[in-house]
Parts: sequence; structure tokens; C-alpha cells
Amino acid sequence: MTKMTTTMELIQSLDRGAQEGILRKKLVVHLKNGFFSCVIYKDQVKHPDPRVYESGKIVMERFATIGEHDHKDDWEEYTVLAGKVISNGVEYGPGETMTCKKGETHSCRNIARGESVLRFVKRR
Repeated sequence: MTKMTTTMELIQSLDRGAQEGILRKKLVVHLKNGFFSCVIYKDQVKHPDPRVYESGKIVMERFATIGEHDHKDDWEEYTVLAGKVISNGVEYGPGETMTCKKGETHSCRNIARGESVLRFVKRR
């Protein structure tokens, strides 16, 4: 049987990645004019897909939101790694992916009892 990784273990792993220089860690308050704080861990290793210009993980604190924003020239994909979020009226849990295509608008709210962790990819 495989051991499930807890949200705290996942966050600790991200912190180790930041200490090792694999990820760049940044605390952002009111991300895209949202509420509360998120910690963004941007990948420092180039993504194998040349269309991807930014990728990483976002840790959303309890009750945090990513404010509504549009994607005029790119698309963005979030995969929930831990926790539970709601985006544009749809709930997403671990393993589920939401996509905001070029020209669309979206937002995201953490509805878990603790932190939620998302993997993000931005592509042109």
C-alpha cells in the first residue's frame, strides 16, 4: 500500500525545492486582487514544452482567493494536488484539472478546511 502524502508534507517538499533552488518562492497577498495570501513556487527548470512560459505550484491559505482575471494572450491550467477549490462555480478536488483558455476569464477560491495546493501551467 502506498502512503498518501499529506498537504503539510507536500508544502514541506515545496519549501525544500525552494531551498535547493529548484523553485522560486514568493508570498503574494491579494493575488489578482483576491483575498488573503498565497505562496507561489515557480519552477526554475525550463518546461519541456516550448509553449509553456511559466509553471509551478500555488499554496492557497484557508479562505484565500485568486481574483477574477482574463487570459487574452495565453491559457492557464490548474491541477489540484491537495485540498479543494471552486472556480467559476465548479468544485475541484485532488487530481482534477481546470483550464482557462485564451480569451476566457476565471477566478479560484479555496474551500478546503486548510490549505489547498495547485499545480499551474501557463502556455501561449
